[in-house]
Amino acid sequence: MKLSCRDYPGGGDAGAPLVLLHGLFGSAAQWHHIAAPLSARARVLAVDLRNHGLSPHADAMDYSEMAEDLRELLDAQGIARARIAGHSMGGKVAMAFALLHPRRTEALAVLDMAPATYHDHFSALVCAALRLDLAAARSREDAGRQLERFVPSARLRAMLLQNLAWRDGHLAWRIHWLGIGGSMPQLLGFAPGVLRSSSAVEALFVRGGTSNYVLPRHENTIRRLFPRSRIVELAQAGHWLHADQPAALVQLLAEWMEGPATGVPPACLVSSIPGPAQAASGSMFEPRAGA
Repeated sequence: MKLSCRDYPGGGDAGAPLVLLHGLFGSAAQWHHIAAPLSARARVLAVDLRNHGLSPHADAMDYSEMAEDLRELLDAQGIARARIAGHSMGGKVAMAFALLHPRRTEALAVLDMAPATYHDHFSALVCAALRLDLAAARSREDAGRQLERFVPSARLRAMLLQNLAWRDGHLAWRIHWLGIGGSMPQLLGFAPGVLRSSSAVEALFVRGGTSNYVLPRHENTIRRLFPRSRIVELAQAGHWLHADQPAALVQLLAEWMEGPATGVPPACLVSSIPGPAQAASGSMFEPRAGA
């Protein structure tokens, strides 16, 4: 599959290009405020994953398939090795790529995601989007008012509405809701075949300080799949790290890109994922301060 991407030519000499992968219901456009400053250090590609943004639609999607989509993109761009950073669903794609193609992965950064199966809080959003009467919507605001009946969170509504575009004088979805909804079991989990492997790639896991996506129970699996992994916490950030603490995330990724041979900035090293009591005492980790 030929993925769409936004290309930010590198102005620096930080080595391998950086590839940014968005989360579920996201798009490459959400990375602009992160990609632009990082492109001063190296070339950056912000990718639309299948069924999202401007990339093609498919009725099926799992992490092995999306990792192969990414490999095809790197081939088309003439990129032999890349730093791969992914948020949420994109973090699982990044992990799958590093496990399936370790020789093509310079370093891995996973933003608030674990190689785990999550509860389904997302199918309801797919159903809500499919219930909108876009023919009756004269503007995004009209669509937003319809969506408010099903999605009380203004932040979630804003994220979903970013996937609307004008087509032939009418609002239409860029996102392929049916393909995503039909693949939800695969997206909530992780590719079983991939879970049986491990990778020597240097991996940085960044958890949001107020998020519950990366928990102590996930640590053993992270260490097994990525023995050379480190875990840091970005304070005052929830699941959407790049929206909650953009400046701090840019700084963290910049240090990761230009750090030592491990690809992990020393100031961010931790020994494990903190539990609530340990996080309060600070005994097991050094949190990364927000901006």
